[in-house]
Amino acid sequence: MEPSAYTMKILSPLVFLAVSLPLLSGQVIAQVKFSEGYEAAHSGNYKKAVKIWLPLAEKGDAPAQYTIGWMYESGQGVKKDLKKAVYWYKKSAEQEYEAAQYVLGTLYEKGEGVEQNSEAALSYYLLAAEQGDPISQFQVGNYYQYGIGTYKNNDKSIFWYEKAAEQSHVNAQIDLGKIYQSGEALEIDYEKAVHWYQAAAAQNNAVAQYQLAYMYEHGLGKPQNYTKAIQLYSRSANNDYSQAAFKLGTIFESGASGEVDNAKALSWYRRAALQGNTDAQFQLGYLSEIGKGTEKSIQRAIDWYTQASRRDNAEAYYILGQIYEKGTTDYRHNIAPNLQKAVKNYQYASELNYPLAHAKLAYFYETGIFTHQDKEAAIALYQKSPQKWAKERLTRLVSHDNCLKEASTKLFDELISCANRDLLRAKIKQQSIKVISEDDQLQSDTYFTGAVIRGTSELTMQYDQNNGFSKATYTYIGRNKPELIDQVKDKLIEQYGLPSHSIGDPAQGEASYHWILKDNIMINAYRSWPDTTTFVEYELPEQVTNQYVVNEVE
Repeated sequence: MEPSAYTMKILSPLVFLAVSLPLLSGQVIAQVKFSEGYEAAHSGNYKKAVKIWLPLAEKGDAPAQYTIGWMYESGQGVKKDLKKAVYWYKKSAEQEYEAAQYVLGTLYEKGEGVEQNSEAALSYYLLAAEQGDPISQFQVGNYYQYGIGTYKNNDKSIFWYEKAAEQSHVNAQIDLGKIYQSGEALEIDYEKAVHWYQAAAAQNNAVAQYQLAYMYEHGLGKPQNYTKAIQLYSRSANNDYSQAAFKLGTIFESGASGEVDNAKALSWYRRAALQGNTDAQFQLGYLSEIGKGTEKSIQRAIDWYTQASRRDNAEAYYILGQIYEKGTTDYRHNIAPNLQKAVKNYQYASELNYPLAHAKLAYFYETGIFTHQDKEAAIALYQKSPQKWAKERLTRLVSHDNCLKEASTKLFDELISCANRDLLRAKIKQQSIKVISEDDQLQSDTYFTGAVIRGTSELTMQYDQNNGFSKATYTYIGRNKPELIDQVKDKLIEQYGLPSHSIGDPAQGEASYHWILKDNIMINAYRSWPDTTTFVEYELPEQVTNQYVVNEVE
């Protein structure tokens, strides 16, 4: 473990002597011994330092107790032992030694050498904070801001942040700036936000420079000044803050400052991207994909999107899914569709809760394309999607799921109540039935069945406006054959039982038989007269015609 922020500061005899009260002769001797231990530690002879400090610690010398605690914590000069470290830190803290109080706070916060306890951590931070330690003051402010080990208290949080900030604690200054900028804990005060950002920026802090640049860019607490904003963003970027480099890219790309400069934009984007900034990586992918400010290259776009996705950029995963789903090309590269890669990228994007990915992935689960079919997963994902087509598909899928539980009547081995046009077309052709007419502009298809279904000549399939099954009509040719309708009726009785009712005289004239099946499918067998041609209809009642799944994704 590395020394704490305090360690070398407290070990310095010069610092120690500067802050000490006049010493008694015994204390002077102890101080001399402590300094000898410091010199040994400073030269790397930690075992010698321990031999010097341990007797002092055992006699109750607080700085020595603290340093022995650190030796056990870090394993310098002794075998690492966190429990012994805690023991000596507590001895020192009991004597109000603020460095020990702070370090105990960190150990209880992390659960190192002790059981993790946020309340205990806060109590030790508070002891050190009350003695004026800025690091502990910042920690106490943080605990009150987020309700760690205590209840949330904005007033106390701001009080301690200000105490730390007044001692130039840079993170406290930045957090105060954000609090005054956001208005989350108190009324918005952009001028105070600027004050604290300036204080932190004066310490050359990259985050503060970025925040201050934002204030100048948008005229918050200061008159809008793009020149000043760009200067500050540049300082922040030169301090390796990648988000500032990305921001400069957006400014030069958009021309927000009055100057569009794609070359500068690309330069800043690349700088940020090479530092691992996922926003910049994504933007370089997009610019490469469309050829803005750079040569169009779909392969380079994929490379940048992939880098962004590896840093959990959900939109990058989604765009990669689209590219692999549809395939794309430029004058150098041809990216063929790869549905397996598309599904995988949509899965990653959905796991990162990207809204548009939910519906895409749901469609693949619904259809079972390059993944296992999982209607329940599809329904759950459609429910999370904000897209209109996903909501429509969800309604139909839920209805279809309910339909499957209730349907029983089959044609071509499919539950016709729940079947759609594409499915039935495929099943009909599997029976080697020849097409007479299939026209997507019409709501019906016609087939020649004479060679397959004995006694029939034609099958007409009718569909609703959503391409769901509506009616199937078989035609049985029977010139001057009155008994044909009874022959057809008998075959239907074998399959569906006695008809619900009949109309007319089967010996002569118009006649019909009617079945209402348990899933509400209606079968009508009727004949014309005098040519006796007989028709058999399977009809879906109007009240259930909404129970279909559309086969086309918008």
